[in-house]
Amino acid sequence: MPSARDLQRHINTVKNQARVFSALQTVSSVKFRKAEARVKRARPYAENVEQMMRDVASNATGDLPLLTGREINYVAVCTLTADRGLAGGFNAQVLRRTVRLREEKDPDALQVASGRKAVAFFRFRRVELAEVFTGFTDNPTYENAREVGSTLMRLFDDEEADEVYLVYNRFESALNQRPVVKRLLPVAQEEEESNTTYMDYVPDAETVLKRLVPRYVETMVWQALLEGAAGEHGARMTAMKNATDNANDLVRDLTLQMNKARQAQITQEILEIVGGAEALSAG
Repeated sequence: MPSARDLQRHINTVKNQARVFSALQTVSSVKFRKAEARVKRARPYAENVEQMMRDVASNATGDLPLLTGREINYVAVCTLTADRGLAGGFNAQVLRRTVRLREEKDPDALQVASGRKAVAFFRFRRVELAEVFTGFTDNPTYENAREVGSTLMRLFDDEEADEVYLVYNRFESALNQRPVVKRLLPVAQEEEESNTTYMDYVPDAETVLKRLVPRYVETMVWQALLEGAAGEHGARMTAMKNATDNANDLVRDLTLQMNKARQAQITQEILEIVGGAEALSAG
């Protein structure tokens, strides 16, 4: 059994860890509130852009690769993760979903990685990365989304990829982030759905489409980055709260052990004193 002194050292170490976890939880909670507000403000705009894109696509005619696609020989997958860990299963679940998507679509798919966790994951598995983006996952800007979006557009325009998928965590709550797969390009829906025409386009749907697609891709990436940032801070806040609670529980258990060790030590000393006194009396 460890001595009372060893247990005291262990308790002090765990208490210091609990303070660190608590500080990280506080920082994450502040960042989470800001990121959550950004997501809620941006969602209506992103949904409207997506609906408009689908509406234009449903009315376009002709043989535009951006719309109707082409023979699928190459697939590109863009995975959005965080730059840092300590966020529970936030990064792991979107990476697992990416692996599953690659197995379903193309094991040799071009891989684009955003976030250091994704970069480390794919490099460890020796998956060649077509492009890497890091350093902004916890507080992305629209310029970051434009940079990622232009890269994905280039892969499609240069025929390096015939399909482009985006994999990210959709923010549901601080406790729940759901991995999502979205096909960005071509923009036509993967399954036929009935569409209703709500408006006419001038000059024509095809011309509008060519101008709209880059903005659409940027907007979808922008929304995905915002969803990921809110999910990251929420997941980290939750993970750090659980870590703090676990550390405090461990401190209580160790304190109980230490008190028992001290009591046993005191009892042993008393027995030694009594034994010594009896020996002197007998002598």
